Amino acid sequence: MTLQPKPRLTKRALSLLLVASLGLVPKLGLAANPEVERYFSAEYRIYAGGILLSKVELQLDLTPSRYRVSAHIAPAGLGHIASNSHVVATSYGALAGAQFVPRHLDLSWANDEGVKSSFMRYQDGAPIEFVSGYAPTPENRSAISVDIASIGTGTTDPFLAMLAPLATGTLRDACSGERRIFDGRRHASLTLTSGREIAANAHAYPSRIPALACRVVWAPIAGYSQRSMARAAEFPPIEAHYARIGDTRFAAPLEMRGETRYGALSIYAVRFFTEMTAQDAPFDIQEYVYAFEPDELDED
Repeated sequence: MTLQPKPRLTKRALSLLLVASLGLVPKLGLAANPEVERYFSAEYRIYAGGILLSKVELQLDLTPSRYRVSAHIAPAGLGHIASNSHVVATSYGALAGAQFVPRHLDLSWANDEGVKSSFMRYQDGAPIEFVSGYAPTPENRSAISVDIASIGTGTTDPFLAMLAPLATGTLRDACSGERRIFDGRRHASLTLTSGREIAANAHAYPSRIPALACRVVWAPIAGYSQRSMARAAEFPPIEAHYARIGDTRFAAPLEMRGETRYGALSIYAVRFFTEMTAQDAPFDIQEYVYAFEPDELDED
């Protein structure tokens, strides 16, 4: 699924599963008639072959007319050995009903090579400018380049793509139709098909809420390496279970499972989106710049 400093297992698999480090983004000023703002946070774990590799922290701020999503990916468990990168991404924009209209994306990452950043600007929901502090390695250069002017409206970045609008207010909206993802260099589509509904007492996820089974087919459009383009059809659909975020018109995965060239990979919500009375500032990459030593392994 480039905005990455180098291909790493967790980040590359994240782009496939739909499922990067940002600087501090100020909140948009309130209008003359202040809107009620709601705050949610969640935490996920990423596993490869059952081995813990990463954790993902997510913040979601909502008003009736705007949103902000901030994410932090960090090594966890044996992932400290496989990767020392921290990734932070923050995006914000407007809401048109239950649809996202992006305005800005910040992306930053830190590893033993230092800190690098990228950003993307949008106009009326269409990307118009992408500036990156990273040049892809020769083996990861795209087979088909992307003209940002050709993307148009209707795309989201990989992190925002984890949130599914519920256009008619029903959970089945989370898994229907096609979505497009664009991260500044790579353009892909996700085709979603809903399956069975799962009652709150019929699954073992920590959040005891109704869920919906979903199949997701990822297909690269442009901006990917020749190898990724050639092998895309080899992988089976991603299996996901979606749930509604509180009483909002958005849903997110409780779990996603898929196959990558590295083997089986899963993303699991250890704490699904929980409403908070206040929200911390967006994640800041400067908080994760340190002497990258894998001397303290996460046990959770």
